Amino acid sequence: MAAAAATYAVLHLAGFHRLFIDDAEGIGALLQIIGTLYSVVYAFATYVIWGQFAAVENGILKESGALKDLILFSRPLKESTRDPIVRAVRTYARGVVESEWETLSRGDDIERTDRLFSEIISSVTGAKPEGESERSVHDRLLEITNQASAYRDERIAISVKRIPRTLLLFVTVTALTILFLLFFYPFHNLALGVVSVAIVTMLLFFANFVLTDLDNPFEGTWNVDSKPFSDLITKYR
Repeated sequence: MAAAAATYAVLHLAGFHRLFIDDAEGIGALLQIIGTLYSVVYAFATYVIWGQFAAVENGILKESGALKDLILFSRPLKESTRDPIVRAVRTYARGVVESEWETLSRGDDIERTDRLFSEIISSVTGAKPEGESERSVHDRLLEITNQASAYRDERIAISVKRIPRTLLLFVTVTALTILFLLFFYPFHNLALGVVSVAIVTMLLFFANFVLTDLDNPFEGTWNVDSKPFSDLITKYR
């Protein structure tokens, strides 16, 4: 903001704006056209990115909810059968909290948590229920495990999506074009020109900040919370 305002002030004091006094209407029309284009593209990009961000949050709640059900519905099983399942769920949840957020934010492979989730599946499929009641519970646990696996696959698939670089470049270049044209607009009042340039710079900067920050749901100012997985470690027995 300070650099843009200072640049405009120097240009204005040098008499640069006088060269474009007769073109004020044309520059204003061009600013309006490009501004409209920017607003449409930015709104579309924000809508898509926010939708993905919300979908990741929803996927976290679905997956952690299914794993919570796995712990709760396994209670009728005898302790020796149930313990490996509960232990596998907690180990997986701890692995997600400790490493998966950072790994996904970098776009790296999540081999560790993939392996830990496979251990949950193995603990359920390898359980040996005794009696009709335990077999009924075990069937339910197999169903819940399938749901959790589907939720996890969906969450990971959405988590690795990022805004296309070409779209981000287009939005950024359009914003810079608006700011560039503003330097040519012949404000008669220096103070009004400086304030206008500073405000537009601030708005364009924060618009770009919101877009890029939401694009990665695992880091930045706004990010998804791993608390649902932390709760699996501490709250449910």
